[in-house]
Amino acid sequence: MLKSICKNVAWLAVPLSLALGCAANRTSTTAEASGSYSSTPVLAPTSGEPEQRIYSTDPTANAAPSDINAPPPGANATDWGVAESIREKLTADPTLAPLGSKLIAEVGKDGEVTLKGVVKTPDEKQRVRDTISGVSGVKGVNDDQLEVGHSFKEGGRLDTMQPQ
Repeated sequence: MLKSICKNVAWLAVPLSLALGCAANRTSTTAEASGSYSSTPVLAPTSGEPEQRIYSTDPTANAAPSDINAPPPGANATDWGVAESIREKLTADPTLAPLGSKLIAEVGKDGEVTLKGVVKTPDEKQRVRDTISGVSGVKGVNDDQLEVGHSFKEGGRLDTMQPQ
């Protein structure tokens, strides 16, 4: 019985002492002492070392800002533009946007798009195909690798629906 009481006291004492220790380490500023809060806190330096910069302060060393929509190095600018148009078209459609990472559209040479992934129904597969076919720059759509079914997280299994 005494052992159980001591154990319970120890479990209560550790968090209480940590909380009191953290509160006791706070240094009060004049604003806190007067009971009002300031908009800018007074911060003490965390080190006695002088300030060091790890980036260049030379303005001529900075490169021109890159365009966020620019194609990555090695990508064809035309194919990249088609891929961005496909992404915008799919995310703009509220019925297709939830597909997210379950759908991959690879833009190949000459505007040929290969669809990969999983959709729930054959109608959804056709809607994806029709949507991508309508994007300018797309010359053809190959949906042979686009599966219809439900994927299960357990074991990565895919329950596909067979065409009738």
